[in-house]
Amino acid sequence: MNNRFTLKDFVLFVLVVVIGLGVFLSMVQRDRLWDQTLRMQGEIKALSTQVSGLQRTIESRPVERPAPANQPQAGKSPAAAAQANAGPRDESWARPGVPISWTRDEIVFTDPRKDAQFSEGGEITIIFEGRPAVITPFRYGDTYGRYVNDEVTETLGRYGPQSLRLEHALAEAWQLDPAGMWLRVKIRPTARFSDGQDVTAEDVRFTYHDFIWNSEIQADRFRGQYNVIKTVEVLGPKVLEFQFKSSRYDNLSQSLMMPIVPKHYYGALTPAQINSSTGLLMGSGPYRMERLDRQDEWTPPDDIVLVRNENYWGPRPPIDKIRFKIISDSKARFTSFTNGEADIARPTTPQFDSVRDDTAFNRTSRALKWFNVQGGWSFIAWQNGLRSGQRATPFSDARVRKAMTHLIDRERIVRDIYNGLARVAHGPFSSVTPMAAPDIKPLPYDPTEAKRLLTEAGWIDRNNDGVLEDAEGRRFTFQLTYSTGNETTTQLVTYVKDQCAKFGIICELDPIDWSLTQSRLDRRDFDAITFAWSASVPEANPTQLWSIASIEGTGDNFAQWRNEKADALIKSTQIILDDTARFAGWHQFHRAWHEDQPYTPIAELPWLRLVSRRVGNFQTYNIGIKVPEFFLIGGGEVKQP
Repeated sequence: MNNRFTLKDFVLFVLVVVIGLGVFLSMVQRDRLWDQTLRMQGEIKALSTQVSGLQRTIESRPVERPAPANQPQAGKSPAAAAQANAGPRDESWARPGVPISWTRDEIVFTDPRKDAQFSEGGEITIIFEGRPAVITPFRYGDTYGRYVNDEVTETLGRYGPQSLRLEHALAEAWQLDPAGMWLRVKIRPTARFSDGQDVTAEDVRFTYHDFIWNSEIQADRFRGQYNVIKTVEVLGPKVLEFQFKSSRYDNLSQSLMMPIVPKHYYGALTPAQINSSTGLLMGSGPYRMERLDRQDEWTPPDDIVLVRNENYWGPRPPIDKIRFKIISDSKARFTSFTNGEADIARPTTPQFDSVRDDTAFNRTSRALKWFNVQGGWSFIAWQNGLRSGQRATPFSDARVRKAMTHLIDRERIVRDIYNGLARVAHGPFSSVTPMAAPDIKPLPYDPTEAKRLLTEAGWIDRNNDGVLEDAEGRRFTFQLTYSTGNETTTQLVTYVKDQCAKFGIICELDPIDWSLTQSRLDRRDFDAITFAWSASVPEANPTQLWSIASIEGTGDNFAQWRNEKADALIKSTQIILDDTARFAGWHQFHRAWHEDQPYTPIAELPWLRLVSRRVGNFQTYNIGIKVPEFFLIGGGEVKQP
């Protein structure tokens, strides 16, 4: 039987191939459609989550009621106007018989929307002169980390920009025990973190007990700062109560000024992950990190970029994005600003002097100077204890420290290096605060007294080689550590080196990048170091910087100043509730500090800022500045107030 491939067989074969190919293509198409369907479902789910968060925010915000004709609401925010016309407040959460402090909702101190040039949108660039190593909450160690945290995290209360009195923030209301032993707080119902989840009482408890006071987390300096709270008890989703270890003047400020972080975010991290992080920062503030992926966190030296938090409970910040650009070199920083590459920068004093009366500069920018609580003071900190736990420095002797202050002409430094824009500092408190003892004056430039004290301490030129030696023949030599990139600092340390040489002291300059400063402080690895402190509150408790307990670990008493009298004064004064009596205690502490000179205070510093004229509503407050009130002229659609 012959097997032949006929035309009929060929047709059947082609038909089978076509059908098979059609089935195959159909399967491929179905898989593609399935993949597309899954992707669309994922996108829809993500959008749904965002919309739900925004809807909850909108629905829970107070509804603005029209003001009665005889009760004008001019100057109040919509939330304040709504509250003024609201019914009786719910007080079921409160302890009976104790007065309640309710919010007035005056969140924006100066409303930018009332400016005729107001517009929304745009990106503002602010230059940092130092590079922070870490911006993770409670792990940062410099003012730059604090500046970023201030925009992203929030506290239960805040200091009024001008009044410097405690006002409400995340807290809608609070009650303070008349005896000062407890504080009950009600959180705003509209308060949410940047991912849309509610800020709860459990987040406050977690922040204090499980983050700050978790001994496995490297937050030593903040444990010294928040050390009066005994417990945080959750009474309801939005109600909590602080119990205090003792009655102290700063119980209220410590509790209300503690930044609150989300448990659902940080609780999912191990202490090791938190300790090794550099930029894991989430909060409920007006801005959020542009990049918050745990696998792709911010790391130096990248710009720090914040974007508007659309889940923010308060007034919507006009500016879309904040970019913190890090330029350590002062000349490069000044050039970057004058070239229009930044909107706000801090100049050196010579740079400020060069432009403040310059007509061409003032057409496009402003040079602003003002004193405020964050202005701070510059200093040279002497290593009072063992350097790196191994050897004593000459500055373990208070007579030597006082001699160093007497041989440095600080009036000349203010005049020639700070161009007369600062004033000589005299101690641990700003002279404008009531904490400073009014009878304390800066130690004078006195070469004769400096030589007498050095001789009394045993430092004499024993072999006539022009260098002082101690009784064992060791030469008086030390390293002065400083951060590079600032010409004012460079001038200061050069002057100190030259001045020391006149007195037979060898000063070796030890320049380092600012990002390395904190690790050197933590290790106590310096003989002397210069930078500046700035306060974040008007009446800062000295415990963090000057108590003996703050020497331990990585506490901020890195100079290792150990003074029993001063330590006792801190403990006794902080429990005094009467302002007059408490300030008298701080004055005694100031005198003890002044007598011992653990630092040589150099200059009280004003804030100097170069500000582009495209930045609208830039206010010079007693507290500093309020970035969420800024707008960029022409940054978006111009709107009428």
